Amino acid sequence: MIDYQSNEQIKTEGTFLNFADGYYNFELNDLELLAFEEVSLRVKKEYDLKSNDFKKQKFEILYSIIIDDSDEEDFIILRLDNLKIL
Repeated sequence: MIDYQSNEQIKTEGTFLNFADGYYNFELNDLELLAFEEVSLRVKKEYDLKSNDFKKQKFEILYSIIIDDSDEEDFIILRLDNLKIL
């Protein structure tokens, strides 16, 4: 059983770059790059981010930082919880 701990949920704005190598890539307004490896079912149903339809689209982004501490090493996972087109 995987033990996930969600430490925080963050709201920000950024531009969708692409889906590559299993990651959903966004550039935030401060030019920081985020790569989400998990995406909520709600986002998957509303936005087909694997296509090029939303490339360079600006979004309000709600995401969670999840820490998997099921073993001696901690893994940080970024989960995309919700998107809203700006």
